[in-house]
Amino acid sequence: MTHRAYKNAIGTICFPSYNRGKILLKTIKELLPTLGSEWPVLVIDNASTKDRGAYKEIEILAESSSYLYYFRHKKNGLFEGNLLSLFDLVQTQFFLVVSDEDFPSIEALDEMVPFLENNRDIGGIRASIGTLPGVEKGQAVTFKDTQFSKGEGISLFGLNGNYISGQIYNAPLLNKLNIPQRLKKNIHANQWYPHLYLNVLAAANSRTMLSSSIVCYEGTSDAYRPEETEDYFGPFSYGTRVDQFIALRNVIYEGYIDIKNSGKAQEFDITGFIKAYRQLCSKYQFLILVCQGGMYKNHLINLDFLSSAFSLLCLSSVEKLPNYERIKQSLEASITQSGRHCVELRQKYDKALTAAEQDLILAQ
Repeated sequence: MTHRAYKNAIGTICFPSYNRGKILLKTIKELLPTLGSEWPVLVIDNASTKDRGAYKEIEILAESSSYLYYFRHKKNGLFEGNLLSLFDLVQTQFFLVVSDEDFPSIEALDEMVPFLENNRDIGGIRASIGTLPGVEKGQAVTFKDTQFSKGEGISLFGLNGNYISGQIYNAPLLNKLNIPQRLKKNIHANQWYPHLYLNVLAAANSRTMLSSSIVCYEGTSDAYRPEETEDYFGPFSYGTRVDQFIALRNVIYEGYIDIKNSGKAQEFDITGFIKAYRQLCSKYQFLILVCQGGMYKNHLINLDFLSSAFSLLCLSSVEKLPNYERIKQSLEASITQSGRHCVELRQKYDKALTAAEQDLILAQ
């Protein structure tokens, strides 16, 4: 892989890709005429077994372009391995991660160049995502411009969202802080959301930011599998969600240990940790009781009991912390209230869905 355009580039647009060569090829062909020296594109093929012809065409396009690069892994390292490889492959200071069904905004990225040039100590930016015409809104989000000093963005930056498109990383800075290397050691526990591991530790050890700039637009995924939201024994089972929750609890704790070791705090910041932990609990109560609540109900799981069980898990997972007794009652009250609210949200959604289905039947 040659690096013709990297000399003047501030960042690289990265497409970690697996078995979606056809949809990515279409995006690359549309992007090519708009590319310039500030933001070259890197396609990282994760040893795809499908759409090989489309990937080959991308490779051929890269050979004749000054701003497009193609790299194919010899072995599928899964999403987490492909993401980690960017910290070795990218030659620019910053890189933007874009899912291979989404579309980056060159105009918005160009507008960010002066800011990036003047803020080379910022470890990560979570930028906004728009929606292309004709695409149903799913992951689109617009953030308010918010900057966080070192150690202050764990909750609002580190735990914000699960979707990776729009994430910008400062590769040499995070490498210097040994953060990708730490993820590699903890990759098994963080296989579902490795970028959240990166985000939490980036926030603990560097400046971070939420940006209102819409740097990419969500497309339509051709890999959507409805059975994943219907079959309990899939990636959204309660057991898997609990595994994710514990992994993220661990990285929050790791982040606050970093803050203490950096000298920013004389002792472990139990107040800051609990604030972040409450957000994590609320995040997973919403995922479990609202997002996956319908599937669990269909598999005869009582959501009221599930809410109580998960609340107890949340409390039991931090009870060994120093000074836990001091915050035990307030934490229990907030977690219980949040769980009850999520159950009520799911009930309202189910009622609205039932009413809509009845209206459809009557209309027919």
